[in-house]
Amino acid sequence: MSICRGISALAALCMTVVPVCAMAETPSCGTVRIAEAGWTDNAVATGIAAELLDMLGYHADTPLVTVSLAYVSMQSGKIDAFLGAWKPAGERAIAPYLADGSLRLLATNLADAHYTLAVPDETWKAGLHDFRDISRFGARLGYVIYGLEAGNSGNVKVLSAITHNDLGLGRFRLIESSEQGMLSQVQRDIDSHRPIVFMGWEPHPMNQRFQMHYLTGGDAYFGPDHGASVRSVIRAGYDTTCPNVTRLLKNLKFSIPMENRLMQVIHDQHLASRDVARAWLRAHPQSLASWLDGVTTFDGKPAWPAVKAVLVAPAPGPT
Repeated sequence: MSICRGISALAALCMTVVPVCAMAETPSCGTVRIAEAGWTDNAVATGIAAELLDMLGYHADTPLVTVSLAYVSMQSGKIDAFLGAWKPAGERAIAPYLADGSLRLLATNLADAHYTLAVPDETWKAGLHDFRDISRFGARLGYVIYGLEAGNSGNVKVLSAITHNDLGLGRFRLIESSEQGMLSQVQRDIDSHRPIVFMGWEPHPMNQRFQMHYLTGGDAYFGPDHGASVRSVIRAGYDTTCPNVTRLLKNLKFSIPMENRLMQVIHDQHLASRDVARAWLRAHPQSLASWLDGVTTFDGKPAWPAVKAVLVAPAPGPT
């Protein structure tokens, strides 16, 4: 990321961001609590939101929680927002809270994502292309599928297929692990030329790290065409109580290339997501015109001067 090139674009951006003045938000809106689920893609989105909120005079608090705890905490008013509600993979987890009105879908912040079972290139070339091929490879796979943390929505779908012996998966076990634990297993099996089936998704650096393929035939579980989107969610009433924060969160839209790039920097350089987000904002101020549209600082002043003051200040970060 070229910070110098980004800074030179700030002057042009001044002509496109329309100043907005409004009443200051209530003191209770000063701290914005956004759940982070421990996935790198969610850390990127949350990091950008948190950096912008801090620049606007808020204090962003980003507790690390499971998705289920995030929703329970939003229902009870302890969390304000979550930017990682995957569709269709996460619909079962969020459905009860949408049904009872305790959560509200705000906007889609990422389109054209992928989330389904995947295999490395060598396994693909051996003939494992579709969900229906998994059972045929059972012995070579050790009757194992590798997933994410316990309770993950993708795990639930795979476990359901195993429990009901759908597609002949009744003999299989799901090994649950952290993201990094699962990917380490993928790397070991690739190095050892062993076939493996694992939970894959994009955006994520795994798509650059591995030659990998997403399996067909999983539409009933993960949606058609490996498709997925990621949505921003707020707790009920938050848009009325804190409309300015809500406007910012609703404005945030990301892209696959952008998230892949930031996630790669986090993984390769072992940097904190917020440090990477801050450097990216300095290098890409053109994104701010749409993100800050209709948004003010916490005390009701125009957003752009406050953000610009932070972006032009020298600070270390990835380049």
